[in-house]
Amino acid sequence: MKTKRTLTIATGLLALVALVTLGLFRGSRQVNAQDQIPPPVPDRIAFGSVGITQGQTARLNVTNISTAVCPCQRVVLTFRSPSGQLLQNQQGEVIRRSVELQPGESTFLDVDYDALPPGPTLPPGPSRLQLRAGITFLPPSPIDDSQVRLHLNERQVPPPVADTMVSTVEVINNADGRTQFVVTNPAVLRGFNPQPDPPR
Repeated sequence: MKTKRTLTIATGLLALVALVTLGLFRGSRQVNAQDQIPPPVPDRIAFGSVGITQGQTARLNVTNISTAVCPCQRVVLTFRSPSGQLLQNQQGEVIRRSVELQPGESTFLDVDYDALPPGPTLPPGPSRLQLRAGITFLPPSPIDDSQVRLHLNERQVPPPVADTMVSTVEVINNADGRTQFVVTNPAVLRGFNPQPDPPR
């Protein structure tokens, strides 16, 4: 009886030592947990459709009117066709401008009707091209804490995009450089995560 009990204890200890040894030699595996907080969807400014024709240029303007010291605002300016495709130049590259605007700085992006390639977006012969201007706001570049204005040892929350950025679309006559009309008051589209529950 004693021999059977001793044999059972020895077998149990041997099994335990084998499991521990296997665990040590196998090593630990790295497990990547799913991020429960999705990356923020950038804010956008979207204009309605504007038409241009031969001899005209559409210009998208944006100005950072923020009075904060930093961070600067990273913006991407683009134009889209009526089907939602990004406009391309003669070389097949997307017409866009990506810049970081410091407070008080401005930038613009031009689309010259006469410089666009013929194709699905621009049919041959005299015609009118409807396009939509848009601005996407990206998170600011990483910066040192020394560059950030501090208030009571806490970072100030930047104001909403609609409060710090002013944008317009103007249509310019190529022959004399005069502005023919200006479009203001675009819609500010805010991305949100997580998505709301569907209606019941």
